[in-house]
Amino acid sequence: MKKILLILFALLQYANSFSQDSIVIGSKHRIFSKALNEERNFWVYLPPDYNSKKFAPAKYPVVYLLDAESNFHSFTGLQQSLAKGPYAMIPQMIVVGITNTNRTLDLTPTESNRTAFYDKTKKFFKQTGGNKNFITFLETELRPYINSHYRTSDYNILNGHSFGGLTATNILLHHTKLFNSYVIIDPSLWWDDEIMIKKADSIFNKKDFEQRSIYVAMANKISIPQDTTTDMARGIRKFEKLLKEKKPKNLRWSFKFYENEDHGTIPIPAEYDGLRFIFKEHLVQVKEAVQNPGLVEEQYKKLSKDTGFIFLPTESYLDWMGNFCLQNDKINQAISFFKLTEKYYPFSKNVYLSLEAAYLKLNNKSLADKMRKKANEL
Repeated sequence: MKKILLILFALLQYANSFSQDSIVIGSKHRIFSKALNEERNFWVYLPPDYNSKKFAPAKYPVVYLLDAESNFHSFTGLQQSLAKGPYAMIPQMIVVGITNTNRTLDLTPTESNRTAFYDKTKKFFKQTGGNKNFITFLETELRPYINSHYRTSDYNILNGHSFGGLTATNILLHHTKLFNSYVIIDPSLWWDDEIMIKKADSIFNKKDFEQRSIYVAMANKISIPQDTTTDMARGIRKFEKLLKEKKPKNLRWSFKFYENEDHGTIPIPAEYDGLRFIFKEHLVQVKEAVQNPGLVEEQYKKLSKDTGFIFLPTESYLDWMGNFCLQNDKINQAISFFKLTEKYYPFSKNVYLSLEAAYLKLNNKSLADKMRKKANEL
């Protein structure tokens, strides 16, 4: 017995000798909502540069993700991958995942007046039509909380699937300014005899959407006579038709039918495509920019025009570009990138250290010393 205990002790010590650092993708939070009269949970993902010690503190766009239980892990991974490195196709963003308590209540705009196709008892939906209170929660409680606790840029995206897409459509039509962009995935526009389609038919004629962007994704669905989900396809196609015919003022939109995806598999490819559409002009061609650093500002002007919001290149991107040029003896281009960084991030110590290194390569000790002095002051 004593020998067994000694072996177990040795194994325990061996196991403890390995590092067991955790991989953390987000943090859990909760607030009490007066609008909903309940405690609500949400998860927050912060982008890689958010807590950087090297770069100056920056502000970030925020994605509000409905149904976080289903897609927080996949969406944050997708976002981080798309925003990575010098070939980033989207900006780094904060992701706020909102978990559900009573999904059907929160995400439907009116009380039920039809049976649910998946309700075996053939009864009406219970507890529906709470969307107004949920939107109040987003607008007056959650958004202010996020803005006061995190460095946000005031560019906001709403991502919703199914009933979440129905909610996104409702907000787009009636609370347009609440979000800058919307990813609307296979929305349940059949709800309440297509009430949102009827609302859109009227609103699209007269509303200025002030440079909002929407991406609408539609899944494939084989028609089954007893399955009312075929109403979903009909409703989405009607919404697409309205967008084409009404041409809503200052609403930038894209629609895609996913032939190889059904209602359950569509979120990930649609989220990828939706983010790419919203930030279509984000990607800067690195090789061309190395030769002509001015292309970076030109590209971001295109992005800002597309989105109706002023986007700037991140300090980490400009730092990478500048150092890449410096390592490849393109010193003048490197200085151009570092000077651009100074223009947008004048309180960053790192930029002056980078400029010092560049001027030393030019054997300009006077300017190098000046940059070192600025860095020390910061």
